[in-house]
Amino acid sequence: MSQPAVLLSYIIFFFLYFFGFGWMGNTNAGIAYNWQKQFEAFDITYYSYTLLTVLLAHFFVFRKFYYARPRWKLALAITGLLVFYIVFRYLLEEVLMPQLVGTGNYRPSTTIRFYIIDNIYFGSIKIFIGFVFFLFDELFRQHRQKVELLEQHRKAELNFLQAQMNPHFLFNSLNNIYSLAYEQHPQTATAVLKLSDMMRYVTYEKEKNTSLEKETGYIRNLLEIEQLRRDYKLNYRLQVAEEATACQVMPLLLFPLAENAIKHGDLADPLYPFIITAEKTGTKLKLTVANKINSRPPATGGVGLKNLQRRLELSFRPEEYSFIAGQKDNIFTVQLLIPVF
Repeated sequence: MSQPAVLLSYIIFFFLYFFGFGWMGNTNAGIAYNWQKQFEAFDITYYSYTLLTVLLAHFFVFRKFYYARPRWKLALAITGLLVFYIVFRYLLEEVLMPQLVGTGNYRPSTTIRFYIIDNIYFGSIKIFIGFVFFLFDELFRQHRQKVELLEQHRKAELNFLQAQMNPHFLFNSLNNIYSLAYEQHPQTATAVLKLSDMMRYVTYEKEKNTSLEKETGYIRNLLEIEQLRRDYKLNYRLQVAEEATACQVMPLLLFPLAENAIKHGDLADPLYPFIITAEKTGTKLKLTVANKINSRPPATGGVGLKNLQRRLELSFRPEEYSFIAGQKDNIFTVQLLIPVF
């Protein structure tokens, strides 16, 4: 538990332990609760040694020795705390209080044997309370640690998946530029400049969300580089509603969809262009990507769509997003609905 949570737990528990149950019982019976009587001399000593013993049990004995090996260290620590409890209570109530109020808490005829056995019982209760606090503290600590480890694993996997996309995109783009350079294409320098801008995007935007406007600009650069090495016009439309441009999305969200269309689609047919549409619907961003399927698809497949699906799984809860992909009448369509940031 966090420090404020521990403090609040102690305040609530000891209020109930010292006062609360008696106060609620009196209130239920219609009897006034005498708060002043709860702060007499021996009440103060009772609160003092009880609270001190519980704190020592929680924060010293069990935190330090619960996992210690060999186990006799824990047994010795508990025994030592029990001895401390007995001695501290004796000095407080049987040595100090007679000098202050003229009497001790036990009768003068009480034997040492009886006093020790009686306080082993009461001290054990206080130590057990400290042990319960320790167990709850440890349970929350382990839960928090598990959550942190899962979050670190999630981020590491997301970074890996995104890093997997970067060399993939770079490999394809360099192949395109190589083809342009080999043919001494006059737009080779332009393609290198666009690739530089894209590399800057994937390098500096990878640790945070980016605007849909930047993401679609990246896709446009990708398509323009691809266009330079084609001897026919690539037919595509990027239709982003004005209210959707500022929406924050994970970087490289649209890249695998665009790359999939370039690799497996037919962008030469003006009747069936490659289309990306984006619109904001309430608290969701709706993205639709459609392309005509190439009659002669490449022999090898890619990891883009699976990569994207896994990144969505790691970034959102199942009820927060939807990913639907399908083929109808030779048109491949992906519909994506994600939360708006």
